Amino acid sequence: MRTLNLKHLLLRISERFLIDFVVSLSVVFFSAAVSCAQDSIFKSKTFDNKNTEIIADKTSFDKKCSEFSASGNVKVVSKFTNGKRVEASGSFAKYNANSGKGKLWGRGEKTSVKYFVKGSSTPVIIWADKMQFDKNGENIKAYGDVFVVTSSGTISSDNAAFDQKTSSVVFKKDKKRPVAEVIYEGRKQLYEANKIIFYDNDNNNDVKKIFMEGDVKGKIEMEDTINDAKN
Repeated sequence: MRTLNLKHLLLRISERFLIDFVVSLSVVFFSAAVSCAQDSIFKSKTFDNKNTEIIADKTSFDKKCSEFSASGNVKVVSKFTNGKRVEASGSFAKYNANSGKGKLWGRGEKTSVKYFVKGSSTPVIIWADKMQFDKNGENIKAYGDVFVVTSSGTISSDNAAFDQKTSSVVFKKDKKRPVAEVIYEGRKQLYEANKIIFYDNDNNNDVKKIFMEGDVKGKIEMEDTINDAKN
């Protein structure tokens, strides 16, 4: 008759316990996933959560996880008590109704965010490969090939962080340095720096500002119209 010493016996018990624990844990996670999937319901093409509205061709809402998914011509609209609003567009979106966090991305197409200041008819537009938003659009982070269009010029970067409360967009060097093209009174000014901060409607006085820091470089191009008199 074969006997096992105490060390081998404890080892076998530990291995058996570990296997049973992993199997049980897998079953729990699988059951939760199935439960979430079964709890998903398809509703209308519009989802409204307080000050955030999402419109898309196809939508679904997971009641258990409070997660909203959208695909096809997605539009996310966030309105704030100060009269400002944000409109984001993309191909796909996920949004958590409890946390107010979400993400927006496209398939071969860029996503965009339009930021409207109260009393202004020209929005700041942010284009990017993908975006993440927090606090129902108060904070937005853009990644990939980021391109920002304002009434004062354009800024390109590989990332951007938007803060609704301060009406600012921050660009920082990652793989490449952000570049700003500012147009003012017939002059085109090109700058690049390690960090660029754009303020729209600074301190609610309708003044736009751009701050640059970190090895700032630039050049100015003058533009004018020449009229030749013909005899």
